[in-house]
Amino acid sequence: MSNISRRQFLKGAGVATLAVAAAGMLAGCSKEDVPVIPEVTTRPVMVIFMADKGNGETVVVGETAKIDVLKTENSVKVADIDKKLLPEGYYLENEKAVVEIRKDASKGEYIIVFVTDVTYATKEVEVKLHVTNPTLGEDPQKIVKVTVAKDATTIRIGQIKLPEGYEFVPGAYEADVDYPINDAMQFAIKHV
Repeated sequence: MSNISRRQFLKGAGVATLAVAAAGMLAGCSKEDVPVIPEVTTRPVMVIFMADKGNGETVVVGETAKIDVLKTENSVKVADIDKKLLPEGYYLENEKAVVEIRKDASKGEYIIVFVTDVTYATKEVEVKLHVTNPTLGEDPQKIVKVTVAKDATTIRIGQIKLPEGYEFVPGAYEADVDYPINDAMQFAIKHV
């Protein structure tokens, strides 16, 4: 048995303590804590953009792109794809989608992301409602917000969600008529 100096003993004990502490820290790591180191913790995945042309026909649009995905993942959140990779003039069809990573002998790993050339941008408009039979002390004017297409200039009464317990004044409006959106627009409602 060899003699060990006090300094060597303390140095060895310190290394052992550090190893135990590091093991404890690693055990507490979650998938989100894994550092992203390209080509070490990630792998390349091809992105194929497809568009639905109607009648069940889908076509590949633009160039394929490449993204880095953690090696532990088997799917990709579409919202995480850099918008600069999208084909020009196209938008994500569903940003909330999660797509499975597929594997093919010729392509390697890839995902299919659906895009569209139609924008679904919206805006909110305030719609004034006039209560024709207010209760005592009730403000006869109510305002509701309605989400419409960004370029919309008209609104239909079916788009307006009335407060609970109210209805449009019977016979005052038609369901298939487009009413102009402007600051003066106001619809008459009454308590049911």
